Amino acid sequence: MKIRTIIIDDEPLARQRIEGLLSHVDEVEVICQCRNGAEAIEAITKYQPDLIFLDIQMPGINGFGVLDKIEVLPVVTFVTAYDHYAMQAFDYHAIDYLLKPYKDARFYEALSHAIKQIQLQNLSSVHQKLESLRASTRQEESYFKGINFEIKHLGRQIKVNSNDIEYVNAAGNYVELHVKGAVHLIRSTISSLEYDLEENGFIRIHRSILIKEASIDRVKYLNTNNQYKFVLQSGEILQSSRSFKDRIVSYLERANH
Repeated sequence: MKIRTIIIDDEPLARQRIEGLLSHVDEVEVICQCRNGAEAIEAITKYQPDLIFLDIQMPGINGFGVLDKIEVLPVVTFVTAYDHYAMQAFDYHAIDYLLKPYKDARFYEALSHAIKQIQLQNLSSVHQKLESLRASTRQEESYFKGINFEIKHLGRQIKVNSNDIEYVNAAGNYVELHVKGAVHLIRSTISSLEYDLEENGFIRIHRSILIKEASIDRVKYLNTNNQYKFVLQSGEILQSSRSFKDRIVSYLERANH
């Protein structure tokens, strides 16, 4: 079965380019193109597509306004010339975000991601999962029992619980535990701690850094090799590496519900 796709952009050349790129992909069928938000709302409601490529900055109703009017959302790949929309795009469960001008390889990467999501599970189960996350994410934070670390501090042994840690980072043969302005060292590696910490509300944003999700104040998309800047509630700023983009996008989807 073909992946039924709608292209939405007020620029004719932008629509033509996407259609041309999609014409080389057998799995995809372009069912229509839309020049503005009003046409997009009508077409999405009428055709119930599997996938849309959606420009954000359009006259009248913009891309976000379109999605606000749609009851059953398709998989969304945003396309825009303005990178400051990136974080808001993730609020709308965008599968990916193409920043104009993009290269063909970047387009096909985004398309591959969208196709994979559509093929793995039907859209209703995707949205059921998102609704479930919306209801449970806030509650789960309070149920973390945490894991304890035995730390030597001021000549005595103390326990540091992971619920009290803001973030951890690698430091040679040690790992630094950052706790309310203090830093404690334990002899370990990030990789050996990763599973237990992620099970207790942490996210790995870099091969050397795991952050407690509850300590994150805001996240800014830098559009530099798919990197993000994390601002913690303490004011500390940490930067991700591009290889952890998928984990961060998944976190942002959960955090905004």
